[in-house]
Order: sequence, then structure tokens, then C-alpha cells
Amino acid sequence: MKLTLTREFITDALSFSVLDPKVRALYDLCFMCRHHMRNEIVVDKLRLITRLHSTYLYNDSPAWPGKPFSAEAAAHSLSQSPVDHWFGALSTAEQLDSGLLLELHKRLMGVFDDINEEAARSLASKYLHFHFPELFYVYDSRIASALALLMEGDCGFLALADFDFAYGRFHACCRKLTERITPLVGRALSPRELDRVLRAWLDMEGARGKGQEARYETDAFPCTLSLASCT
Repeated sequence: MKLTLTREFITDALSFSVLDPKVRALYDLCFMCRHHMRNEIVVDKLRLITRLHSTYLYNDSPAWPGKPFSAEAAAHSLSQSPVDHWFGALSTAEQLDSGLLLELHKRLMGVFDDINEEAARSLASKYLHFHFPELFYVYDSRIASALALLMEGDCGFLALADFDFAYGRFHACCRKLTERITPLVGRALSPRELDRVLRAWLDMEGARGKGQEARYETDAFPCTLSLASCT
């Protein structure tokens, strides 16, 4: 059975996307306290993020065996970094291109250099997303696996030393998929909404199986090919 990304499926997925109060509190906290002048507030933000998204931060790995994540240590690293300067530059940029976003993500990964690379990649994306929810996509293994099933290649991403390759490709594919499904709902989905749709897609029976196809449709021209090859 072919999996589908239809208008009905996307609408249904979004209808169940009411924000958890803890998630809303985190968005509000990051919006009101974007600066890093008080370590205790930064610790609170990091603790909320890790409680809501703990896939990498609490699982042991060969690169990070048995070491618990320390919100206090991460907050100290942030306070010692130029993160407020980076955030200010992003907020006042005349043009927000992907390169600027990916460069900031790579810099933040460097701040979290006491945890393994995959954990730093995930945490940096989450931290940036909650401070700039319309600009950054949340990276984790589930969503990355969904994109790998739906999209082929590097989605036009040009690898540069200033960018993290895995997140760069992920970001490019999220943007490309958003563009492709925009005709279905008449608007571009936000990063949070796309995240919800992809998680719902993965929850469908057989979504994890290899070799399965998905399709997206419009009333004007239905398309039943793989999303990766449907243009």
C-alpha cells in the first residue's frame, strides 16, 4: 500500500497539534529571555528542552558513554560564548538566507562541544528553534528518517566547511518538502507544523519500511509518484 501525503492527511495531522502547555511555556520563556545574562534562566530553558526532547541527551553512546547531560555546564558554555552577538546579528539581518542560519547552527554546535556530535547537532537545532521558531527546524533521528524516505539526494544543499553537513541537508530537505506541499494547504507550513506532519507520517503503519512510496496530490494535477521524483 502506498503511503500518502494528501490535503486530508496533512489537515488531520495538524488538527491534533495543540501545543502542550510545557512547550508553550518554553516558547514564551525563550521569547522573553533571549539573552544569556542570567545563568539560572538559561539552565531552565535547557532543562525544559531536554525534558521535552530527550532522544540523544539521555541515551548513552560510544562517543559519550554514561555521561549525563548537565544543563548547568551547557548554560555556562553559552554564557561564555558570543551567542548574544550571534542572535543579535540574526535578528537584525537585512536578508535571512539559509547560509546565515546554517552558520549559526554550526557555531552553536561548537558551544556544545562537550557532548557527542549527534547530541550537539540535535540540541543546537532545538535551542535555535525555540528562540527563532519560524527559522529553524528541529533535528532528531525520527524526522531525519522520515525525510530520507520522502526525499532523495541532498535537496540542493551545497556543503561548505562553515555548515554541518547532516543538519544542512536536513534543513534543505525540510524547506523543499514545505514548498512541495504548500499547494495542498494553501500556505507554507511552519517548522513546528512540518515536524508534526512528519511525525504523523512515521506513525502510519509500514512507514518505516524500506522501498515504500509516498505521494502528494493537488486537485488540479494528482501525482502518484515518489515525492523524491515528483516535480
